[in-house]
Amino acid sequence: MLFGKSMKTVLAARGYHHCKSDDEFTRHGDYARNIQFAFSKEFKRDREKVVDLIFLSADVLGEKLVIGFFRENISIENGVMENSDVSIPFTKFSLEEFERQLDRLIPKADPLRKKPTGGEKF
Repeated sequence: MLFGKSMKTVLAARGYHHCKSDDEFTRHGDYARNIQFAFSKEFKRDREKVVDLIFLSADVLGEKLVIGFFRENISIENGVMENSDVSIPFTKFSLEEFERQLDRLIPKADPLRKKPTGGEKF
């Protein structure tokens, strides 16, 4: 099991990776007040850019894994599109449950609009 499937490989298969810029979120604990690790994924089209962040945090006192999801359109001011989280009790944790919770948490729709709307310039 040492080199088997892990949370990191599950996220990598979905296109999420830990980048150097993600260290800022990992260090500061912006999403949770516990130890956390951040993974990101970018979507780009023309001049529009959307960034997804997945936060993994261990709530030691609550004995659960917290999975946070944050999606922001950084092409516009106040572009927060989604901010939600789920948790898995340590006693019920499995990679299958982890993947099931990711499916619930991450919206399936394309985060990029087909064209600008409302007079917004990108």
